[in-house]
Amino acid sequence: MTNTKPKQKNTGSAKAATPSASVFEMIPLSKLMLSPKNVRKTPATAQADAELRASIQATGLKQNLLVHKVGAKFHVHAGGRRLAALQHLKENGHLKASHPIPCQIEDPDQAEDTSAAENMIRSAMHAADQFEAFAALRKKGRTEDQIAAQFGITTDLVRRRLKLASVSPDLMEAFRQGEMSLECVMAFTLTDDHARQVEIWESIKDGYHIQPYTIRNRLTEKSYSGASKLAKFVGIDAYKAAGGTVIEDLFSDRENTHLKDSDLLEKLAQEKLQGLADQAAKTWKWADAELETDYDSFRPFGRVYPQPLDPDPKLEAELEKLQARKDQLEAEYDEETWTEELQEEEDQIWDRMREIEDIQEANVAFTDKDHKVAGCVVTISHAGEVTYHEGLVRPEDIPDEVGETVGKKGADENGGEIEDEGPSIELPQSMRQSSVPVDATTAARKAQGIPQALADDLRATRHQILQAHLAADYATAYDVMLYSMARNAIGHNGYKSPLDQSLRPAMTMGSQERLQDTVASKMLETLEGSLNMDWANADAPEDFQLLCQLPDEDKQAIFAWCTAYALNQQLSNDQNTNAVIEAIGLRLSVDVAACWRPDAVSYWGRVKKDHALDTAKALIGDGWSDERSGFRKADLAKSMEQVFSENPVETGGVSSDIAATTSRWLPDGMSFASDVFPEDANSGTSEREDGQNLPKYLQDAA
Repeated sequence: MTNTKPKQKNTGSAKAATPSASVFEMIPLSKLMLSPKNVRKTPATAQADAELRASIQATGLKQNLLVHKVGAKFHVHAGGRRLAALQHLKENGHLKASHPIPCQIEDPDQAEDTSAAENMIRSAMHAADQFEAFAALRKKGRTEDQIAAQFGITTDLVRRRLKLASVSPDLMEAFRQGEMSLECVMAFTLTDDHARQVEIWESIKDGYHIQPYTIRNRLTEKSYSGASKLAKFVGIDAYKAAGGTVIEDLFSDRENTHLKDSDLLEKLAQEKLQGLADQAAKTWKWADAELETDYDSFRPFGRVYPQPLDPDPKLEAELEKLQARKDQLEAEYDEETWTEELQEEEDQIWDRMREIEDIQEANVAFTDKDHKVAGCVVTISHAGEVTYHEGLVRPEDIPDEVGETVGKKGADENGGEIEDEGPSIELPQSMRQSSVPVDATTAARKAQGIPQALADDLRATRHQILQAHLAADYATAYDVMLYSMARNAIGHNGYKSPLDQSLRPAMTMGSQERLQDTVASKMLETLEGSLNMDWANADAPEDFQLLCQLPDEDKQAIFAWCTAYALNQQLSNDQNTNAVIEAIGLRLSVDVAACWRPDAVSYWGRVKKDHALDTAKALIGDGWSDERSGFRKADLAKSMEQVFSENPVETGGVSSDIAATTSRWLPDGMSFASDVFPEDANSGTSEREDGQNLPKYLQDAA
């Protein structure tokens, strides 16, 4: 804060010209209050007050206050807005109550005259001129410490003013013309690249109510915050030592450090994590390093769990002794003989018994057998700490026995208990037996060799394709949401909503990897990237007000995206399917075949060989199928991929008539068509022409 030095007292004629002598004094902020003699009654605008606060925070108090003494306090009769700004900074922790404020003390009789003169006559120096004045001093060779000493301010304030002076001259001129607030100028100091500053300003200057956070987000969109988990895990010092660039925001109260080289940070994190995984692999059968994991990441694995170790005899003895004393207290004392000392002793006994029980519960460990069959995934928690997900058993390492667990204990010839060769493994959900009767669809999938994991992948793929179409169609999305809300509000029994109306994403049961780089994923990425979400960065209720002011086109795009976000997933032949979801797909004319084709990895290599040959026989002919009946499964899957691709005439060497069928074939339950090919009861193929009903953006993505 600027500590204005006392001026020399005037003498002679100058002294005679003033109604009463005045003195300068540094007065603690806590002793200052607004005077009723201050002539400014109409408050300034909120924007003007915000700019004043920003100016004082960034550059210090540029002019002293005029006060008169009333008892132990000093009333401010000139400088009320500055006082309010200082008090606001104190409330937000930027200043202490004892912070000294430069004040000129006057006689109370002068208060109204001085207040009127200051508010009507004076014109303050523009902040931009002050920044440039400090920069000029710096160019003359003055150090930051020298400039600070000259003006009675801190070195930190000098650094801030010089940083503001480094903003592009084009932007500084916009600030002078009132096109940009001081907070926006402060936000632009995140980079010294004038071209980048001007580029961002040109892209946002015509927007409504430009906010500093919008500028900061644009400048740091390809960087990591210093508070991110990767930054904490790697360490800013290690990142700098590797040549990483750090952006420091001198004007932000939080998240004021950004790590610009995101690729370098991710590389350092992966290398550090891999080193920890390599160490873990010395204990476990395998260990993987993953920067990001989620719940679905561990669904395919079986599990082994740590087993209790032999209890500590000392703790067992202590626990027994404590229990005996507790029993004694309960037996020998009643309400009349109970004392505070006995109550304190009993509380201590209870606390220690709980501690021992916690220690015993934590006294577990994995066995050597566990280490030989299982592995672990090493990742990073949200707090930036290393996390080990141990005891994971890959499907290929699970024995052929099918049950809830494998490797249970058995009995020897004499009835004694013995250990099986392997550890006790909890199977993944997809491998567990079920006592529920098998329905027709499940039986058909089993006959075709379609495992649960493949069905989950197909369901997730179909869901993603439908989402992509729904997110781009406001009219359908509006009707779906209205239908769901109305049915829910009316409360009909048995109603089954097609949406999760809490707007949580539907659980994606399929493999995340198989949903990457698909036509639908590119479509969703394009749609999400085009949403106008600047309003969401503001605090409530301003965010709501900004949303209300969006053009209808932007609102409709957000509405459709949110509706698609909450869409539930299903295959059309699942048990208890929702007919409304199928109707949504039909209304949108979703062409699954144009968005996804069964290839060797996603389908043919994961089903039974007989199912592939039967499908080929029905759609291509007996000859083609018989010729490949002796193929290895991998070779047959590759042939099926070619003949069922988008262009089987070229890749599979089949006729155009056959290609018209195979290029449109889909596994059972994938299509949104109202009818199927009569030639194959297992086909879900539509009779539409290829890509005919795809939106233009989806045709481009395809």
